[in-house]
Amino acid sequence: MKVRGLWAYLYRAVNKQGDTIDFQLSPTRNAKAAKRFLSKALRGRRTSERLRVINTDKAGCYGPAIAALKKERRLPKDTQLWQISTSTTSLRPITAS
Repeated sequence: MKVRGLWAYLYRAVNKQGDTIDFQLSPTRNAKAAKRFLSKALRGRRTSERLRVINTDKAGCYGPAIAALKKERRLPKDTQLWQISTSTTSLRPITAS
C-alpha cells in the first residue's frame, strides 16, 4: 500500500473474532520487521492467554521471526505457524471448551 506516496507493508494482527489487535506499517517486509511487529502484538496480550496458532500469509519472513521469538521464550515452543495463501496475521489463544 502507498502511504504519503511511499510504499509500505501493512502488518495487522486480529483475534479469532476478527477484531484488530494491533497493526504496523513498515518500509520493509523481512524477518526483522515481522519479529518487531509480532513482539509488539504479543506485548498487548494477557499473560494467562497461551497462544496455540499464529495464522499468516505465505511470506517467508514469519518463520524466522517466530523461531527467534520461541528461542527468546517470548512465545511458547508449541505455538504453531499456519501459513495461508491470503491472510491477516491472526493470534489464537487456547480457549477452554
